[in-house]
Amino acid sequence: MTTSGPPWQVFGAGSPEPEAPATGRPAPDRSRAAKAGPPWAKQTSPEPARGEPPWASQTSAPAAKAGPPWARQTSPEPSNAETALAEPEAVETVTADPARAAPVPAGPPWDERQGGPATGAPRTRLYGLSARLTALTRLIQIGSARAGDGGFSEELLRDAQELEERAGERLRLSAGHTVVALAGGTGSGKSALFNQLAGHEFSAVGVTRPVTREPHACVWGTSGSGPLLEWLGVPRRFRYGRGSALDGGEAALHGLILLDLPDHDSVVTDDSNQVDRLVGMADLMVWVLDPQKYADAAVHRKYLVPLAGHSEVIGVVLNQSDLLSAGQIEECAGDLRRLLDSEGLHEAPVVVTSAITGAGLDQLRRLLVKAVSERKATSARISADVDGIAEQFAPYAELRTQLPEGLGLVQGGRTVDADAAQLQGRMPPRSEEQLVDAFSHAAGVSAVGDALQSARELRAVDFVGWPIAWVAERLGGADPVRKARLGELWAELRSTSAGPSGAQQSEVDNALTKLADVACPPLPMPWARTTRSALRSRAEQIPAALGTALSESLPAENAVAPWWRFVGALQGLLLGCVIVSIAWIAALLAFAFFHAATGVPRLFSEPALLPWAVILMAAFLLLGWLTAAGCLNLVRSGAVRERGRVQDTIRARFGEVARDMALAPAEDELAEYRRFADEFRVVAGS
Repeated sequence: MTTSGPPWQVFGAGSPEPEAPATGRPAPDRSRAAKAGPPWAKQTSPEPARGEPPWASQTSAPAAKAGPPWARQTSPEPSNAETALAEPEAVETVTADPARAAPVPAGPPWDERQGGPATGAPRTRLYGLSARLTALTRLIQIGSARAGDGGFSEELLRDAQELEERAGERLRLSAGHTVVALAGGTGSGKSALFNQLAGHEFSAVGVTRPVTREPHACVWGTSGSGPLLEWLGVPRRFRYGRGSALDGGEAALHGLILLDLPDHDSVVTDDSNQVDRLVGMADLMVWVLDPQKYADAAVHRKYLVPLAGHSEVIGVVLNQSDLLSAGQIEECAGDLRRLLDSEGLHEAPVVVTSAITGAGLDQLRRLLVKAVSERKATSARISADVDGIAEQFAPYAELRTQLPEGLGLVQGGRTVDADAAQLQGRMPPRSEEQLVDAFSHAAGVSAVGDALQSARELRAVDFVGWPIAWVAERLGGADPVRKARLGELWAELRSTSAGPSGAQQSEVDNALTKLADVACPPLPMPWARTTRSALRSRAEQIPAALGTALSESLPAENAVAPWWRFVGALQGLLLGCVIVSIAWIAALLAFAFFHAATGVPRLFSEPALLPWAVILMAAFLLLGWLTAAGCLNLVRSGAVRERGRVQDTIRARFGEVARDMALAPAEDELAEYRRFADEFRVVAGS
């Protein structure tokens, strides 16, 4: 054991630098000391209840950011000496006492804030810190793609990014050290406490502002602490190291970096900025208050109330107890305890000390030994910061449970609940059917079916119709009209398949808007907006796609069924038979009744055969008419079936258009929302 010098040394100019980490990573330049935003800068606390301190409703916000290096966090086991002293008797602190706190009418600030603790019980988390920080990285990535007007708050994303970076840096730097910050106002005695704990008057003591202008650090176990002190931004001339001439009690503090911060109420702006920065970076915060100003709104509303979620890494010291009587000490400590409970700091211990008489220093030292030996303060602090940032991400992750009246996709006389589908990254049930119906109406699919059926029937007349009726139409002038009508029908089909436009485009837009009005309201912002935009992202391309789908679904214009040709041949044969019958009747009349010639065969000269010839002609005429009528009925039935098949084909193709050009982009966005919600649950630890 060295005895050549005092048990402390100054890290500064002309002094040896602490050992570098084993990795050989160079110590960061102090000019690049981490920028840590305090957790209170933008977080909002609810309005105080009656009897609550006036600062309980102030506005504040959590600190910011951490990177993937947390996966390499290690916590070295304490030495045997540390272990022996890591289990001291219970610290004599003033803790939350329900019986004493009950009369206080003020409720804790989180009463109306989702996720806030309701009791002083430690919060149980389902996920480790590494998983939570990894999930936070993904939240930032997802949110950054949707930032801006109506999207994720850019300020929140900056805070989260800073937290991610800060957590990554802290977990990379000396997991074997615990950073404890002594913070307080001018004259509270924090520098005197710092000197008492350090065993030497390192930090100047006074009651005028400002006294402590720069942070001071005392390190128990300097090996590997250099990069961490650079990251904290502690000037080298104000770094002090406890040497090896330590008694057994000091050995238990091995790994402690104790900071004496500038006064938080300093009139120098830089000083208060340093306090904000270092309070955001310390693993354990110890607030030193004095009997005159322990209820000072400046420290409560700016620091303690916003840090309610960090109560397990906060300690409160009521210093200068030598100025009070025993009864006054009990009264002040009890009042401070009730005040902290009303602010949500149930887990924060209160230690009564006097830097003058040394009273309570053993209890404070035990508190530090416990923090150092457990090696949990670093992860607990970062975890509390993540809790704070998770609260701010919560509005972006939770589905709305109350929808405006009248919203809902009504199908079959019932309102379809969209929430379950959206939580699975899908659009509401029957969304595709709704779009297909609307697209079919916009494209005039029903009219297309009617036109196709009529065209088929008109075209079939040329093959299966009774030729005599066809001749009669031509002689009567009806055939050109039929031909023109057939041409008009196919022209109508061709124009329809060219793609909806004009009024039909507006119908497509209306269909997408109607579906968005059902799918989007339950979603939180900005997901409602981004899902609506994704659903409508290709709206202008949909009419042309519908036209293409319709055109590909129509049969060929001059398509003829094979059986039509067979029936046409049969009708020609029957027509021939009618003509032969007429010729036979004419021959019988000429040769049997008018004796136009002699020696004619009996088939053409026998008068008794004339009735049979007439009957045969009538039979052929009737058979031809019946064949035409029956075949036209078959054509109509076939046209109806073809119409149904074509319409089904069109609707199937329209369904593909709806999925590819509307539903798929929207469901991609909903899948991102589901991923965001899943990652948020990990970040929130629930």
